[in-house]
Amino acid sequence: MTEDKGSILLVDDHVENLLALEALLSDLGQNLVRANSGLEALRLLLHQEFALILLDVDMPTINGFETAALIRQRDRSHHTPIIFLTAVNKAERHVFKGYSLGAVDYLTKPFVPEILRSKVIAFVELHRKNEQVKRQAALLQQMVVELAGSNNEIRKLNVELQSERDFISTVLDTADSIIVVLNAEQKIIQASRAFERILGYSLAEVQGRTLDSFFGSAGPSPDLSQAENYWMSRDGTPRLIAWSRTVLNGKDGGPNHFVITGNDITERKRAEEQREQLIRGEAARLEAEAAERRSAFLAEASTMLASTLDYEKTLVNISRLAIPTFAEWCFVYLAQGNEISSAVIAHADVQKEQVARQIEIRLEDLSSTTLPVVRVFETGIPELFSDIHEEELKDTLKDERKFEALTQLGIRSAVVVPMPGRHTVLGVIGFVSPKPNRYGSAELFFAQELARHISFALENARLYREAQEANRAKDEFLATLSHELRTPLNAILGWVQILRAKRLDEITTARAFEAIERNAKAQAELIEDMLDVSRIITGRLRLELQAVELSSAVEGALDSVRPAAEAKGVRLEYMLDPNAGVISGDPHRLQQIVWNLLSNAVKFTPSGGLVRVNLDRLDGEVKLTVRDTGKGISPQFLPYVFDRFRQAEIMISRTSGGLGLGLSIARHLVELHGGVIEASSEGEGCGATFTVTFPFRESLPVIAVQNVS
Repeated sequence: MTEDKGSILLVDDHVENLLALEALLSDLGQNLVRANSGLEALRLLLHQEFALILLDVDMPTINGFETAALIRQRDRSHHTPIIFLTAVNKAERHVFKGYSLGAVDYLTKPFVPEILRSKVIAFVELHRKNEQVKRQAALLQQMVVELAGSNNEIRKLNVELQSERDFISTVLDTADSIIVVLNAEQKIIQASRAFERILGYSLAEVQGRTLDSFFGSAGPSPDLSQAENYWMSRDGTPRLIAWSRTVLNGKDGGPNHFVITGNDITERKRAEEQREQLIRGEAARLEAEAAERRSAFLAEASTMLASTLDYEKTLVNISRLAIPTFAEWCFVYLAQGNEISSAVIAHADVQKEQVARQIEIRLEDLSSTTLPVVRVFETGIPELFSDIHEEELKDTLKDERKFEALTQLGIRSAVVVPMPGRHTVLGVIGFVSPKPNRYGSAELFFAQELARHISFALENARLYREAQEANRAKDEFLATLSHELRTPLNAILGWVQILRAKRLDEITTARAFEAIERNAKAQAELIEDMLDVSRIITGRLRLELQAVELSSAVEGALDSVRPAAEAKGVRLEYMLDPNAGVISGDPHRLQQIVWNLLSNAVKFTPSGGLVRVNLDRLDGEVKLTVRDTGKGISPQFLPYVFDRFRQAEIMISRTSGGLGLGLSIARHLVELHGGVIEASSEGEGCGATFTVTFPFRESLPVIAVQNVS
C-alpha cells in the first residue's frame, strides 16, 4: 500500500553517486528522494518525514557532519536514522564524529552493496513498524478518549501490538541473512532462524553470549562496522561470514542496541578459489606448452646456425622460422665496421615484406623513446615494448612514407634484444606483433637466448673469415718473402758468375762488388726483420734502456733514408724541437722505429712528393709525426695497417718491395717503449700520417727490458 512505502533521503553532491544509490535501492519499493546538497536536504526535511537518510560526508558549502547536526536540532528529525557514506573521510576521528552526531552507521566506500541493502531494509522496516506503532498509538489514544471504558478496544489494540511483535519474529525466522540483535552490553538478545540454520545454534544457546565468542582464532574486533571472517559452527566447521554492524541509539542518544547482519559466503569463496586454481593450472599448462615450443624453436635454430657459415642467409631463415609462432614480423640490424647494415626484415605477408624493403627503414629512424632500437645497440640492454600507440609511432618516424610502411607492417608490441659479441654488440634483433601486450618476461628471455645463439654463429663466421684471411695473408707473405729473398740473391749470383769469368775491367769489377754488397745488405735487412718478428712473437725482444735524445734518433734515421729519397725525387722536410727532451729508450730501436716510418713514407710517395717530419714536446710526452703526400691508405685497409703480413697490394699487383713487416715491428717497438702509434689517412691518393707519442721518463741506468709474448 502507498502508506506503507517509506521515504529514503539520498544526499550527495555527485549525481553519479545518487544514480548508483537509486539503482541499488530501486527494487525495494520505497520512495527515493534525491538532494544534491546539505541545504536542499534541510529544505526537504521541512516538508517531509523520512524513514532513513543516506548522507554523504564530503560536500561543498555545508558538509555531511554540519547537515546532520542541523537535522538533529529539529524535533521532527531528531531520531531519523542517518547512515553516513564517504570515500574520503575514513579516519577514526571522522567515524567517531559521525557517531557523536547520532548516526546509526558510518560506511566507507567501497562498501558491499548487500550490506547497505540489508541495513536499508532493516531501518525501513523499523520505520514502517514505528509508523505503524505511532498510528496505532494515536488510534489507541483516540479510542481511549472516545471509548474510555471500552476494554474490548484496548484488548484489540493489544492483540494488534502482539501481532506486530509476531511479525518481527516472523521476519527474524524467515530472513535468509543472519540477523543478531545485541543489547547495550553487546550480548545477544535475539537471533534470526538463519543463525541456527547456518551455524547450528538455537536461540537459547546463543542468548547472553558475545558476538566474538563465535569467531575463529584471531578474529577481528566485533566493534568493526563491517568485516569478513570465519565463525565457528556448532559442529566445529568454520563458516566464512560477511557481516556489518549497525548502532541503534536510545532516547538518551547513546547506543541502545546493535544489529548485526551477515551472509554466509563460504561456498562462494570456495568456488572462487577453485576457479582461480583452475585458471592458474591452465596458465601453467599454456606456459609449459609455450616453453616447449620455444625450446624446439631454439633447437631448430641452433641446427640451422651450425649448418652453414653464410650468416646473412641464416639470419633470414631464422627470421622466417620465428614467424608467425613468435612474431608477425621481425628485423635484424648488424654492425659492419663503423656502420650499421640495412635492416633484414621478414614478414608473414610477403607483399608487406617487399614494401618494407623498398622503403628501407634504417636504424637511425628508430631512435626515439617510443621505439629506441638505437639505445639497445648502444647499451647492449634488451628492451620490451608492451603497447606502442600510433601517435607515438608517428612522433618516432618523421618520414610519412616510413610511418605508413611501419603501420602496414603492424606494430603494437615488440621485444628488441642485442646480439652480444666478445667486446661489442654485433647487432640487434627485434620481434614485433600487431597485438598489444604480446610479449612478457618469458618472451624476453627467449629472445635473449636466440640472440646469444645467433651471436655464437656470427662469431664463428667471423673467426672463419678471419682464419681464411690470415691464411691468404700468410700465403701472400710467403710468396712475397720468396720473391724478396730471391731478387737480391739472383743479383749476387749473377755478379759472382761474371767475376769468375775474370774478363772485367776495374770499373766494372768495382760496380760488381758494390752490387753484391748492396743486395747482401738488403737480404740481411729482410732476415733481420724476420728475426725481429720472431723475437716479438716469442717474447725474446730485448731493449737496452738509457736516456736518449729522441731528436738524435730522428736525425740518424733521416740521414739513413735521405739517399733513397733523393734517388726517387722525394723531398724531405723536417722540423725538430731542440727542446723535445730526453726519454728512456733503446737508441738503436728508436732509430729503427723512425727509419721504418720514413722508409715506408718514401716507398709509397711518388717522385716530386713530400715527406714531412715533426718532433714536438707536449705536456708529459714527446710527439713524432711523419706525414707524406703518397698514395694514402684506403678506409678498408686502415684498421689492419699495423698487422703482420698485411699489405694493401696483393701479390699480382705489387709495385713496391718489402715484406709488410716494418709497420708491425714499429708498433711493437713503440709499445715496448710505453708509447702509442696511430695511422690516419683521408683515403687513397690523399697521403698518410703516422703519429708516435712517447712518455717522458726519469733518466735510467742502462738496463735490459724483455718483452712478453
